Amino acid sequence: MAQRNLLCCNVADENIAVPLERVVGVVEGGLVTPLPWTAAGFEGLVEAIGQVMPQVDLAAILGVREAPGGILVVVSDRGGSLALRVGQATAMIQVDGEILAPTAVRARERNPLYMAEIEHLGAIYNILDLDLLATDESLRIVVPDGAVILAEASPQATPPETVDESQIPFLLVEIAGERYAVRTSAIAELNVAGSVVPMPASPEWICGLIDLRGTPVVAVSTAALLGHSEAPGQSTAERDVCLIVEIGAGIEGAARICVALFVDRALGLERVSPTIIYTMPETMAGIESYFVLDDEHIVGIIDPAALFTQVEAELRACIPRASAEPPAPTATLSGSQYSRLLTVRAGRELYGITLDRIERIQASAELTPLPTDIHYFDGLADVGDSIVPVIDLRRQQGLALMPFDISERPPCILTWLEGAVAGILVDQVLTIQNIPMECFEPVSDSSKVPISHVVSFENQLISVLTIDRLLSAY
Repeated sequence: MAQRNLLCCNVADENIAVPLERVVGVVEGGLVTPLPWTAAGFEGLVEAIGQVMPQVDLAAILGVREAPGGILVVVSDRGGSLALRVGQATAMIQVDGEILAPTAVRARERNPLYMAEIEHLGAIYNILDLDLLATDESLRIVVPDGAVILAEASPQATPPETVDESQIPFLLVEIAGERYAVRTSAIAELNVAGSVVPMPASPEWICGLIDLRGTPVVAVSTAALLGHSEAPGQSTAERDVCLIVEIGAGIEGAARICVALFVDRALGLERVSPTIIYTMPETMAGIESYFVLDDEHIVGIIDPAALFTQVEAELRACIPRASAEPPAPTATLSGSQYSRLLTVRAGRELYGITLDRIERIQASAELTPLPTDIHYFDGLADVGDSIVPVIDLRRQQGLALMPFDISERPPCILTWLEGAVAGILVDQVLTIQNIPMECFEPVSDSSKVPISHVVSFENQLISVLTIDRLLSAY
């Protein structure tokens, strides 16, 4: 069975998915004209995407808690269109059709209007059967006994246009105040990312790493790659709407890589006829063509593969990939192999150090600066029974080194480095974690702070330090 593209939405407390091939567009709600003697699920007529169509309260039809407001998902129906009022669109995903069939019976038992179910980000989404929905009894006009419906003369209405299958579906997004479009076929997912973990010394157009179902994925500022300045008061790391895309162009035989493209907002879906798409008179990085929307908005069409061509070498150097051996397992719990890490915080980042390299932990250390011509260490630390050279891990957060502050008393991790004891200064010592080996994702490190792996554990991303390469970082 072929791949199925789905638009995920929420309706009150219910998660539903709509087959994307039946979605005409996603728009904000408008003025509704009620009709007499209609069921609760039929809210009236609304004008959307240049058509007048029935508006349906999906919450009422599904029998879930009523939810005011929301957006309209316009779907194609037999001979016309139908506007489904939902809470919000949460994601756009692609699934294997073969995994849906075994879930059909369970979904139908939950509600006859569900044709299957799918799990996404730990939540169950019920896939709507739009053909059954359009003929559901709850949408029919019910005339009470004794009521008379009088015919009124009215101009003959133009039959609603069916969806032109040749039209190309696009996702409309807003970037730095401008509208852009991306072909839905180029998007693997529309995601709401959680926290973004910065990558030290990475290019400015890289926002950091996000956790995509246990896999660290590089997040990129689309605005920066398009040459836009950031919106006032907004950091790229603060955005949470991203398009998950796969790219593999450029180097022949290179593996496809997964990247998160951050945008300001997802505006909705729009189907566009190929006849109104125009090629660019001059080559622009990442923009393949454009169209005019509503006779007033010029919308550039972003080609993700072309967008990354200009930075592909740098991007691939920052992508987590199998280029390092995993740490040796140090414990076996319930038949599974685990590695024990001491987690510490330096600046905004979490780091992990394997326990076999740690001599002891000093709660606070008295610091002494070194002569300026010594570049291997940042200073010396008095740890009670000896004086040891130290590397201040906190000073490596960014391109420029911060001054070495001898007035504070930071925690000091005493480790074995080049056959001798040396100290690593951090902001905070956290916990010792037993982490399953399957959580370790190898990376090819290009930052000043050398890391061998990234660990996704308990909704956090932990960078595993390579102790032996700390000196070579200077």
